[in-house]
Amino acid sequence: MSLTAFSIANFKAFAATQRVPLRPITLIYGANSSGKSSAIHALALAHHAVETGDLDVQRTGIGGESLDLGGFRQYVHRREQNRDVKLGFELDPTGLYTNLPDSLDLANKIEAELAVGEEDGGAQNSSSDVRTRNVFLRHFVLKIDDAELLSVSARRGTQMGIDRIDHEHPILRDLFRRRLLQVTQTRESLDEDFANHFPGMLNLLVPNIAAGARGLFPRIERELTGNDLYRTRRVDTVRAFIPVDALSDLVEGVGGSFENEIRRLSYLGPLRSYPSRHLAYSQHDDPNRYAGGGYAWEVVRDNPEVRFLVNEWLTDSERLKTPYELQVHDLLQADMVSGEIPAKLRKAMHDLLASLLSRMDARELIDLKILAERVARQISGLATEDERDSIPGIEELLSSMSDEVEISERWVEEMVAARSEALQQLVLIDKRTGTPVSHRDIGIGVSQVLPVLVSAYASKNRLLAIEQPEIHLHPALQAELGDVFLESALGDNENTFLIETHSEHLLLRIMRRMRETSTGEKNDRSQEVHPEDIMVLFVEPDGPQSIIREMPLNEHGELVKAWPGGFFEEGIREIF
Repeated sequence: MSLTAFSIANFKAFAATQRVPLRPITLIYGANSSGKSSAIHALALAHHAVETGDLDVQRTGIGGESLDLGGFRQYVHRREQNRDVKLGFELDPTGLYTNLPDSLDLANKIEAELAVGEEDGGAQNSSSDVRTRNVFLRHFVLKIDDAELLSVSARRGTQMGIDRIDHEHPILRDLFRRRLLQVTQTRESLDEDFANHFPGMLNLLVPNIAAGARGLFPRIERELTGNDLYRTRRVDTVRAFIPVDALSDLVEGVGGSFENEIRRLSYLGPLRSYPSRHLAYSQHDDPNRYAGGGYAWEVVRDNPEVRFLVNEWLTDSERLKTPYELQVHDLLQADMVSGEIPAKLRKAMHDLLASLLSRMDARELIDLKILAERVARQISGLATEDERDSIPGIEELLSSMSDEVEISERWVEEMVAARSEALQQLVLIDKRTGTPVSHRDIGIGVSQVLPVLVSAYASKNRLLAIEQPEIHLHPALQAELGDVFLESALGDNENTFLIETHSEHLLLRIMRRMRETSTGEKNDRSQEVHPEDIMVLFVEPDGPQSIIREMPLNEHGELVKAWPGGFFEEGIREIF
């Protein structure tokens, strides 16, 4: 895992900066309306900004209808548009899959701090009295190993400039040395060069380096000017290579790494979609398809491995204990799709043409009947080029019916090519009687838990944010979800979970697995779980704002400190 934490300030319920550590499984608890969902919503805002560049967002692309931020003036704390919403992200660079500048090999932690705000007073529309809002990146700070390396702030609109670069930062010193050796092929006194030239050079270069905000992270955009600032050959060479391309590579590489990590986010909302009775005809353009979990039914239909794991969960005597099994049935036989249906379609097109011809003027009837025969043969793929050319008016007739012919034949081609998707139905089989039933016949619990299971089983190396996975589940099944998340996070899938929940039973199962790991009682079905794998957070009101408290667990799966206000105090009876 590379994204190790994020922070929020002036966002929804949070005023002062609140840090959210990310472990393989992070659980967020709190009373209703305490603001615990806001942490997930902040990540959705960041994801949307990375993908679209839009910071004044209402409905995020990842959240669909489940997550409506309402725009900047709604999600900024207390609706005070003069505030800046602040987002922070922390990376462990050792786990990144992207290429970063070589100097960052020395880093243990990379941090980005961003401030998002509205242009002062809004922008005046020249054609009316309406003031349009411009929400953009106002400030960016890059820290490496807890020391600030550079800061960037907005100048006008999306144009930004570098405020400060710390020439004493070890990463920048290493960057200087690497580039100096690269361009001069000498190992003469690098420390002397650094002390004599680099600080002064940076002081002159910084005002001439411009940056721009594209999406959520800035980029170095413009080369500096004034080539006569330095005269010595060594420093002229250094300034030609270091400031523009090295700083650009550094900021671009770091920003790109943060963006890649944020793009790993997937979101599942608190109320999952309840698909129509016939899943094969569910809408594919549903804006809530992912956030509502509607896509999960297609995954189960198309992925035999995921379908096996879901079926195992549905039928296991220690889990859902239903008599139902998900199976895939063909709606049409393959030979019908490849032969019988296209043949009938072509005959129908022939009959349609004949019907049209029968209503035409008698003077044209003879020629047009001949033409109809040729058209039918053309549709069947039998007419030669010479035959088509030899009949006057065939091109005009075909052109007049081109839409119908094209649509019909394309439909046939798509049916044949996509038979596994469009012509297969996912059904539940009652194993007691062999009777196929719909998910709408067996209660809403299956429809609510299936997207959660698919998120865990089908995702790999994703950051999975899920709200209330336990909804409509019996307490015993809520506990079983704990094992599902542990397997997905600590097993081969290597997912990271950020879960907003009210379920004590989910946490108790995880605590139990930690205790079994510490005492050596772990069975073959359970994962080893250690304190560094789990983070429990508690969100509570503190005056006009909310705060996030860390609730650490020890190696025995015990809370190191008591729940604030006696939250879940009855759980102690279940632990021992």
